Amino acid sequence: MLWTLNTEDWKYLDATKVARTVINKVKRNDVVLLHDIHPTSVAAVPEILRTLSVRS
Repeated sequence: MLWTLNTEDWKYLDATKVARTVINKVKRNDVVLLHDIHPTSVAAVPEILRTLSVRS
């Protein structure tokens, strides 16, 4: 699968920054690249899903 939005979550190990990056940059049908090896990326997912589910 090819991604269309690189969050650079490996670079900024901060869940809030990762969530804000996705929320501010994502467009409909984007494939978001997150690395589940980073606990901060995993921690960002609930906020991302909550926010984006309200948008749709």
